[in-house]
Order: sequence, then C-alpha cells, then structure tokens
Amino acid sequence: MKKFHHTNFKLHLLLSKVINMRDSLSIQNISKSYNDTTVFKLISFNINPGKIYNLSGSNGAGKTTLMKIVASQILDYSGEIFLGKDNIKDLDHYYFTKVSYLPPLPNLYQHLSVIENIVFFTKLNNIRNPELAESLIHSFNLNDFKSKKIYKLSDGTKKKVSILILFLINPDFFILDEPYTYLDSEAINVLNNLIINSTDKGKSFFITDNSSGLKNIEFFESVKL
Repeated sequence: MKKFHHTNFKLHLLLSKVINMRDSLSIQNISKSYNDTTVFKLISFNINPGKIYNLSGSNGAGKTTLMKIVASQILDYSGEIFLGKDNIKDLDHYYFTKVSYLPPLPNLYQHLSVIENIVFFTKLNNIRNPELAESLIHSFNLNDFKSKKIYKLSDGTKKKVSILILFLINPDFFILDEPYTYLDSEAINVLNNLIINSTDKGKSFFITDNSSGLKNIEFFESVKL
C-alpha cells in the first residue's frame, strides 16, 4: 500500500484551510430587464473557492449580461450579490482586485505593443511578477510578438495576450466569457492547464462558452439561464 508522506499531508491540510478561508460569491435573486423586456429573473447560486462553474443558455438568454453583473460592470439590476458578508455595491475598487471579467473580444490598447499592454495593466493593478510574465509569454508562444502593436495581431494572438494579462492579475474569481474564441488547440490546452492549476490554489472560475474547449474541464456546478 502506498504511504502518504506526512509533510505532503500537512501541506494538503494547510492548503485546504487557506481555500476554506476565502470568501464565496453569493448571487441572490438577480433579475434584469431592459425597458419592459425581462432578460432573466430570480437567479441564485454561489461561486465557492477553488471551484469551476459553467453558465449555459441559448443565444440571447443573457449570459454576458449576468457575467457583467457578477463582475460589477452592470449596476442596474434587482437582487443582491455578496462577497463574503459584503454587498459588492459597497466595495468600490476593492471588488475589482478580487473579481476580473474577460470579455469575448480582447479589450487592449491597439496602438501599444504586447509588452506595453502587459506592463500597463500589471502596473495598473500593482502587480510585479516578471518571471511569471515571461513564463506565460513562452507558454502562449508570444515571444515573437512582444514588440508588435496590438492592431497588427490576429484575433487569436490578441486573445492570448488578454488571457495572459488576466492570469498575471490573478484575481480570486475569474469571470470568463467565451474564453476559447479565436484560440488554437495548443492555446486551449495552455488555458485549461492554467484554470486547473489555479483552482488547486483556491481560485474560482465562472465560464460560459459553447466550444469544445471545455471538454476537459470538470465543472463543480452548472448554472442554466
């Protein structure tokens, strides 16, 4: 019988305690309407530390709208969202250090280079981790593109840069809206490995995507609109 090393066991317990000490996101009775049209009504679920959640629904069901609400990018809704015991509307900038949203289309500065975008967004978020930045650049095969302006890049390369920046910022909650759009199979594998490794460290993911990129991701729970 295989023996479990005592040091590894203590490390496992310590990691479990750290994960359990993290706050959850609690989405409570969220409803959204535009004029007289109801997009969705009374949606409730939790996003717990170290777990991956899937958001599914037909086109027009409001998946992006719900993700933006959870990410506090849309403030006009009914219901409440709590980070731990705090309503997210009371948290101001602090909330954005914990929760980050990746949109379907890359949102980068087009006339800055790849490395200039990386430096800008990491400084904006008070992040300094050049070793991780270089590792992610290598993983996504971006070494040959570092000095190129964003507007000269393909959509797939732009998406890699956006994902790279998000994992450098490294929030507690990753809100990923169609993250696999434009990615090739190699980049999909890199992203999935990042997601799995991050959940082992207590990070949480809320993902919507209709592509096959999710086939190797095991969800803790699915939310359907």
